Amino acid sequence: MSTRAAVWAAVAAVALGATACSEATFEGGAPVRIDLTADRTSAKVGQNITFTFNAYGSILDGVIVAYGDGIADTLYTAGAMSARGQFLHAYENAGTFTAVGTVWDGRQGPASDTLVIQITGS
Repeated sequence: MSTRAAVWAAVAAVALGATACSEATFEGGAPVRIDLTADRTSAKVGQNITFTFNAYGSILDGVIVAYGDGIADTLYTAGAMSARGQFLHAYENAGTFTAVGTVWDGRQGPASDTLVIQITGS
C-alpha cells in the first residue's frame, strides 16, 4: 500500500469509524464534485436507507458519507477520476439529520453535498 493510501486509510478509520461499501466502480474524470442521493429522505428508526454517491475529479483520494448521527462510511478511491457507490445506513434515534457526502481530490481539494433526513419513532 502506498504512503498516500496508508495515510488515507488511517485518517478514515480513526476519524470516522469502520467502513462498509456495498458497491463501487471507478472511471473517467472531471472537475471535483459529489452528488449524494438517498432512496428516501424519511424513514422510521431502524429502517435502512440507501445512500448513493457519484464523485468526480482528477485524483480522488476518497469519499466519506457522514450520516449526521456520529456514524460515517468511507471509501478509499486510490487516485481514481470518478467513483460511484452505495452505503446502507439505519438510524438508531428519531430526529432530523444532515447527511454529508464529501470527496477529496489530490489536485482540486474537497467538495461536499448534503441531504436532510427525517427519522420518526419505530
